[in-house]
Amino acid sequence: MANHPVFADAASILDRLYETYDFLIECVAPDLWPPGPDGHRIALGTALEPTVRHQLDQAVRQIRHTPACRDELARLAALLRAPGEATLAAEAERAGVRDVAETAGAQVDLLTTPDLPRRTHQDFTALFRRHLSAGEGADRLARFGPGQAAVARDAVALMRETAPELCAGLFRHARYLVAVDGPDSFDSASTREIPGAAFVALRCMRTPERLAEAMLHEFVHLRFYDLQMTRSVFVPDYDTRTAPTVAPEWHRDSPVSRWPVDRALAAAHVYVHLAAWFEQRARGCPDPELERSARTADFRASSLLDKVARSAHLCLGPAGVDFLNWLARVHQERTAPRAAAGAPVLS
Repeated sequence: MANHPVFADAASILDRLYETYDFLIECVAPDLWPPGPDGHRIALGTALEPTVRHQLDQAVRQIRHTPACRDELARLAALLRAPGEATLAAEAERAGVRDVAETAGAQVDLLTTPDLPRRTHQDFTALFRRHLSAGEGADRLARFGPGQAAVARDAVALMRETAPELCAGLFRHARYLVAVDGPDSFDSASTREIPGAAFVALRCMRTPERLAEAMLHEFVHLRFYDLQMTRSVFVPDYDTRTAPTVAPEWHRDSPVSRWPVDRALAAAHVYVHLAAWFEQRARGCPDPELERSARTADFRASSLLDKVARSAHLCLGPAGVDFLNWLARVHQERTAPRAAAGAPVLS
């Protein structure tokens, strides 16, 4: 699962993403972005920053309308020329509040002080409010206390120790781990509109095990978002608002009982990874609950992969079909031995 050259190679995905952004600037607004010493028009670290990527993604989506695309790039160029650092990490470093959870081959910045009075932090908070927040007073970006930071470091270590091949590349897609709190805050979330950032509720940071699960979940989503920006996962005219929907069995009583194909495929991608994660954890720490979680994830992955396949000809592009087939093959290779042995599958 961790070694596919297109769908699971973080370096390949992110290199292609960076070259997409740099080539776009060169083609549409070269006069606004002079090349640097290395020939690139935007630095890698800047291009992959969530707030910068948000605007670059808006420009990519306007590629068929060159004036609108150029306007997006012009606004971003003006913003990056303004005083101040271009990244949240650099501003935090300058303010003396940067904290990183890291272990061999894996690291993620903790957004310890989201209310830092800097433009980058204010822009980031505005994106959260616009694209993820449940509403004023319902939730907010929260600070990392020493306890949460310690749990985050332990969670990173747990991920690397439990499933090093599975998790190593995922960290490349996540630049920031962000804490959220409030009466209506979600457990964890991410969005294409804030790429590279995983949001997790403080209540899910009480143990390394719970936080590691949430991080894995959101990091897999972040990889999928990066793939969508660089591969033809969906057909050009795909629209989530009018797309075919599927009905997950475990969501029958939910207010949202049907999911569009893009959400179902993204969830299947996560459940394939979660099944492997819980299975790996159960090997090192025999626990009926971990076994049950692995079987539940197996069932949900199988169900969603089958449902998405029925609409693949309507919704998926060439890369999307290959991606679905790869996921199904990986999942089948993992589950076939247990099925042959008569292991139970739970819903």
